[in-house]
Amino acid sequence: MTEALAPSTYFSLEVSAAERQRIFEPSWQLVALRQELAQHQDFVVADLAGRSILVQNFDGALRGFVNVCSHRHARLRQAECGNGLLRCPYHGWTYNGDGVPVGIPGNADYFGLDREGRQALALRPVAVACCGDLVFARLTADGPDLATVLGAYAEPLAHLSTTLGRPFQRAAVTWAANWKIGVESALEGYHLDMIHPHSFRPMTGTVRPSEFAGPHSFGPTDLADEARASMRRMATRLGLATTERFTGYDHFFLFPNMMVIASAGTFLSLQVYEPTGPEVTRLKFWMAAGPSSKPEQRQSVTGRAIERSLVEFNDRVLGEDQRISEEVQHGKHLAERPARLGQNEDRIAAFHEAWRAAMEGR
Repeated sequence: MTEALAPSTYFSLEVSAAERQRIFEPSWQLVALRQELAQHQDFVVADLAGRSILVQNFDGALRGFVNVCSHRHARLRQAECGNGLLRCPYHGWTYNGDGVPVGIPGNADYFGLDREGRQALALRPVAVACCGDLVFARLTADGPDLATVLGAYAEPLAHLSTTLGRPFQRAAVTWAANWKIGVESALEGYHLDMIHPHSFRPMTGTVRPSEFAGPHSFGPTDLADEARASMRRMATRLGLATTERFTGYDHFFLFPNMMVIASAGTFLSLQVYEPTGPEVTRLKFWMAAGPSSKPEQRQSVTGRAIERSLVEFNDRVLGEDQRISEEVQHGKHLAERPARLGQNEDRIAAFHEAWRAAMEGR
C-alpha cells in the first residue's frame, strides 16, 4: 500500500504554497448549485486558491470573474450570495456579462474612455462549467474541461444533482486543521465507533468495496434498515423526488477536496474543504433534496422541522469530525514518521497517491 504523506506536509508553509499553485489553481472547484444562480443577476462568491471570485447569472448565462473592480481595486461583492447589478460599492462602476465596465459615473468628464478603453479594463475572467446542477469554477484558463476531469463520475453526479439538488442549507465553518486531514476523515468509516457512536454510526451497515476512477473514488456503505426507511418516510411525507440508483450511503470523492454524498437516494450532501492556510480549512457544505410534488408540505411547520432536524444532525456529525481533526493537526507536529494506513483506508492511500502525482506534475 502507498506510504502515507510525511507529517510536515500538513503544516509546512512551503508545501501549502506549492499546493495552491500545483493543485488548486488548475482544479475545478464547486462554487454553487444551479438553483442558487437560477435568476438573472443571482450571484455567489467563492475562494479559489486564495483568490476571491464571483459567478453571476447574466440573462441565463453563468459568467465568472476575479472579485475586484478595475478602477480602484475594491471587492465588487462582499456578500457570499445575492442578486443585483455587478456594481462596485466604492464608485459605482457597473459591469456587463463580459466583465466590461459599461457604467462609469462621470466617464466623459473624468476618464474619457471610449469602447476600446472600457474593454481594456474588463474584469479578469474565470472559467465556469456545470455538471448537472453542480456549478464549478477554475482560475486557470487552460486545462482539461470539467467532463474530462470528472471522468466516469460525471454522469452519476449529474444524475444526483439534477434529481436531488434543491438546497435547503448552505453554510461554512472554519477548522484549525490542514485541509487534507478533513478530506482523510471523510474517506474512511473506521473512526465511526469512536467519533460518532451515537450519531452517524447507528445509521450505517455493511461497508462495500471502494471503487476508483483516476484520482477520484467512490465508497458505498449500506444504511441500517430503519435509517433508510426513516429517510424514505420523510421523502414521501414531503413529496420529494428520489432516485433508486443510489439507495445506501453513497459517497463520491472528487480530487482534490470535494465530497458528494447521497443518503437513501433522498438527500444530498456536498462538502468542499478549502485551505485558507497550512493549518486552517474553511469547510463549505450544502444539504439538498429533490423537488417536491407537495410544496405546501415542504413549506409547512412539519416540513421545516424535518429540514431543521437534518441540518442539526449534519452539523453534529461535522462538529465531531472537526474536533478530532483539530486534535490530529496538533499530533502532526509531534509525529516523527508517516501514518500507518490499513487496508480499510484504501481511499486515503489513493488520495495520497493522487496528491503526489499532482504535486510532481504527473
